[in-house]
Amino acid sequence: MKTSTSQLILIITILALSNSGIYFVTAYSQMKESDDASSKIQTMLFATAAISYLPLGMWMIKNRLHSRAPYVIASLISFALIGLYVASRTIQLPVVGIQEDVGVIDVVSKITQGSIIILSVLLIRNWNKEKIKIYQDFSFI
Repeated sequence: MKTSTSQLILIITILALSNSGIYFVTAYSQMKESDDASSKIQTMLFATAAISYLPLGMWMIKNRLHSRAPYVIASLISFALIGLYVASRTIQLPVVGIQEDVGVIDVVSKITQGSIIILSVLLIRNWNKEKIKIYQDFSFI
């Protein structure tokens, strides 16, 4: 496996696990902040996002280049969460309304999610080239 591919896998894995941590902290702080219905729904969303990224990160550690699935799933989840974030800032959502606050955690999580998307696309784009190289390296066996 090429060093750059290994580094790309490592970076994506770290970003996914970091995003899980960010969302666990956000869920905890949201839970402590308020006890109304919209706050509970936001807490569930943040906890679900955290729980989603955690097994994906572990899957990426075990998977390496055996399957594209964890990278595609992480990209889709990241894309959906960025879309939901933009929607919550631009349109009136039924439960939470329009959110006007933008915090440091919001910015950091969107940067990590955008990075997951970009790096996963780069990894998947180079996937077949890397697979062919691996098979050529082991052709003597």
